[in-house]
Amino acid sequence: MRREIPEYDLEASSYDKSRFCSRLGKHIDRMHKRIVESLLNSSGKTLLDVGVGTGRFAMWLAERGFEVVGVDISREMLKKAKKKVSNSKNIHLVLGDAYFLPFRKRSFDNCVCINVINHIPVLDKFLKEASYVIKPMGSFIVNFPNLRSPYLPIAIIVNIRKRALFKREIFSRWFTPEEISHRISSAGFNIKNIRGCMIASPIPIGNRLLKIVRIINFLFENSKFKLFSGSLFIKAQRVTKTSFSAS
Repeated sequence: MRREIPEYDLEASSYDKSRFCSRLGKHIDRMHKRIVESLLNSSGKTLLDVGVGTGRFAMWLAERGFEVVGVDISREMLKKAKKKVSNSKNIHLVLGDAYFLPFRKRSFDNCVCINVINHIPVLDKFLKEASYVIKPMGSFIVNFPNLRSPYLPIAIIVNIRKRALFKREIFSRWFTPEEISHRISSAGFNIKNIRGCMIASPIPIGNRLLKIVRIINFLFENSKFKLFSGSLFIKAQRVTKTSFSAS
């Protein structure tokens, strides 16, 4: 068993409340979804949500007409998600590992992976799996914490420890846009768009400064400053060729 699974299981009961129930958390949730909605491929309807967690994105995507399959390594996270989606007929939840996605080749028109890839130690292995299950010309949307941002001191600590802040077993790493773009491209994708979210996670005084946070996120989302945002969202498209270079 992967050693981080018990920590994810333990966190499941408080995950939504600790992140997305405050005024700032709700703003971040809306911001994430607005960015993803602007990047999604409108032509395809089958969608894989890798790291579905408690179903935050799965429910929202299903409401927009997608046939959603959510996969996660945490049984407890999936239990929380199942309670949320019990009345939805177009959401299917699967216990599985990002390194070994249990799906056939070219199964999905779209794949989203939100707040996940920085917690995957062998990222290239997952990217290869994603490339396998996404159809040619299909969309692949991920986000990641940006090393080249005002959060640099935190990023350095995380990258030295190789653990998420205040976590004992959960791997974490911050990346530069160039590194992620290279890795995704090497796995068989073309980068199509990049969007920024400067303040992408709850901060202690965020609720008091919510108006300022909204303005900052709006200014950074799609401007020339977006590459310095705290979190970057990348839309990539699966290439049609059957072979590609691997790093």
